[in-house]
Amino acid sequence: MITIAPADYRANVLCTLQMTPTIWSIYLALEGETSFRFLPGQAVWPRFEREGRIFTKIYSIASSPALVPEIELCISRVGWASNFMCRLKPGDTIELRGPYGMMTLESVPERDVVYVAEGSGIAPIKSHIEWLFAQENPPNVWLFYGGNDPGEIAYHALWKDLAAHNLKFRYIPTVRTGAGEEFEPGSAEEAVAAFIKRPEALQVDICAVEDRVDEIKRALLEQGFDPAHLRTERFCSY
Repeated sequence: MITIAPADYRANVLCTLQMTPTIWSIYLALEGETSFRFLPGQAVWPRFEREGRIFTKIYSIASSPALVPEIELCISRVGWASNFMCRLKPGDTIELRGPYGMMTLESVPERDVVYVAEGSGIAPIKSHIEWLFAQENPPNVWLFYGGNDPGEIAYHALWKDLAAHNLKFRYIPTVRTGAGEEFEPGSAEEAVAAFIKRPEALQVDICAVEDRVDEIKRALLEQGFDPAHLRTERFCSY
């Protein structure tokens, strides 16, 4: 098992990009000759001040480790901490600590992989996928990415392009309203049931907000996924 000790870093904001009505991408450059390393799927804890007190919140790194010393964060703008992060401007600096996280990749999986994400839960999965498809022999990968409507699906053009140019990648976006030619109707777990025929042979990683993680996990176990090859990560809003 690879262990990378967390440490403190300072990062400069390169740019911020609003990808959907609620999801932002923030690009940071770590200062100086940094030794920062992380595994796909890990996260950092930015620190910020409010009313004279220091607060932190964990955010998954959405980019591949190959881009260090630059990293990308994918953030749902739904609370005061995320509002602070999304208001950052190019040239601003922020303190952070990391990396942290257990739903990581240390090597190319032996099994084919199913990823199930909602909202900014796509962040660690994006890091996984970008790293995997830079390796010599990646597994077959399915991405089931769900939202209430098409406006909640981040990186849609990126996933479509990867699926169009790589036969090992399948992208199934799902929405509860506004489904059409590009989006399957319903939830991500419903789409998994419709498209995956041999779940017991696959690895599955799930990342979503709070109780949705448990709902998706329960549904996939009922569909026949092996609990020994199922991992989850949840995020919360504040």
